[in-house]
Amino acid sequence: MSHYNESKKARRIAAVIYLLIMAVIMGGTYLSEQKKAADKALQNSAAR
Repeated sequence: MSHYNESKKARRIAAVIYLLIMAVIMGGTYLSEQKKAADKALQNSAAR
């Protein structure tokens, strides 16, 4: 393999890993926000 192809493969692997990490972070943030909203709604309904 040429150096260009090896570099290209390494960049693709790094990009996939980066996307997976970002997906985990964004998914965790989304779930956290959903839980906060659900907890707040539960508190509001319990306070009535």
